Amino acid sequence: MSSKNNPFNFKTGAGILKKLVIAAIIGAVIMMVLKAPGESADVANDAIDGGEGVIDSLVTFFRSLRNG
Repeated sequence: MSSKNNPFNFKTGAGILKKLVIAAIIGAVIMMVLKAPGESADVANDAIDGGEGVIDSLVTFFRSLRNG
C-alpha cells in the first residue's frame, strides 16, 4: 500500500503472533463469561470503578494546578 492510500503511515499488516495473542485473549474472555458470568460481571465492575477513580484523581490534580 502506498503512502498516498495510507496518509497516517499506519502499519496495515499484523504479524501472526499478534493475531494469535489477540485471539487467545478474546477466547479467554468469552470462556470466562460463559463459565462464571457473575464473577465476570464483578471483574468488569471493579475495572470500571478503578477507571473512574483514576479519572477523578486526574480531574482533581488538574483543578489543583489551575487554582494554584
